[in-house]
Amino acid sequence: MRDTKKIQISLLLIATLGVMSGITVVSSLPLIAHTFSDIEHIEFLSKLMLTIPSMIIALFAPFAGHIVDKFGRLKPLYGGIILFIIGGSSGFYLHDFYVILIGRALLGLAVALIMTSSTALIGDYFSEEARHRFMSKQGMAVALGGIFFISLGGLLAQLHWSYPFAIYLIPLLFFPLLLTSLYEPKKYTQINEDLDVETKLFPVYLTAFFVMVLFYMLPTQLPYLIVNILGGKPQTVGFVIATAMTFNALTSMQYAKIKAKFSYIQIYMATFVLFSLGVFIVSQANSIADLFFATAPLGMAFGLLLVNTNAWFLSQVPPHKRGKASGMLTSSFFLGQFSSPLLFEPIVLAYGIQGLFFIVSLVALCVAVFLFVKGYK
Repeated sequence: MRDTKKIQISLLLIATLGVMSGITVVSSLPLIAHTFSDIEHIEFLSKLMLTIPSMIIALFAPFAGHIVDKFGRLKPLYGGIILFIIGGSSGFYLHDFYVILIGRALLGLAVALIMTSSTALIGDYFSEEARHRFMSKQGMAVALGGIFFISLGGLLAQLHWSYPFAIYLIPLLFFPLLLTSLYEPKKYTQINEDLDVETKLFPVYLTAFFVMVLFYMLPTQLPYLIVNILGGKPQTVGFVIATAMTFNALTSMQYAKIKAKFSYIQIYMATFVLFSLGVFIVSQANSIADLFFATAPLGMAFGLLLVNTNAWFLSQVPPHKRGKASGMLTSSFFLGQFSSPLLFEPIVLAYGIQGLFFIVSLVALCVAVFLFVKGYK
């Protein structure tokens, strides 16, 4: 008899690794740039600490999907966690800048394996209704993990720039739980009638890319708005993001109840209305206090976004394709994350950061109207 509670706890802990990979060392970046100031172009190179993992994940995740389908779910998962610990924590004990960058690349490989195999496991372990209930918990865990890791990273960075890298050692604490609770699902054979599965999943991949391009503007653009335009302090950035993630967690908890009443398209429609409202408030903000009015709609929108996309994806993909398809979904998410600052930079240069937020609010509202028309033909 499988211990369902231990399985769920294990998968929730694994889910927090994705958010840990991205935001843990954000507070250290200015300190890293200062420490290695003798390196030419260090301001740019220090930002690669964040972008290299996303780029590697986007490129490697499709291959990770093939590995997961060929070798099973658990071997790639455990291998990914070991790489996560080694690559992620490298900055804690190796103080060579370029070696740390290599560690960040290893971290990208690790997250690609972890996210691909864990997404496939969720599809294997749970029926659709149970999956929606679990994903409510998963969304909450990711949001709370984000609040915890960005806060802990900020506190440790005040002591020394290298200390936040020690956070990547945390999986050592729960690795024994994973080994004793997770099991390898049975292998599924291919069914001929599912030959058009890639065509069916393309809208999911495109949606994952598009929404991440839009939503990732928050962590990439908001800090500059707060510090350079509204005169806030760096710690204010973390406080604003943490407030939004609190609403994220509260909304994610309700996903199963929401999905029982509304379709995937209707949930996306509500998501883009909330997002449009949130970024519009940001575009009109004249003070830090004004931004906090945007945290509720933005947090609620983000709380629905990832959960709804993963749930929609798993409802469409057949069991024998879960590994490969999960890799493509992971790649789509992180390709959108990597592309977001590149795509938005020309708009920022032309119209300013708040001009970008205003334009995106109009785009999001148009998407909501399109989904309304599509959903009620």
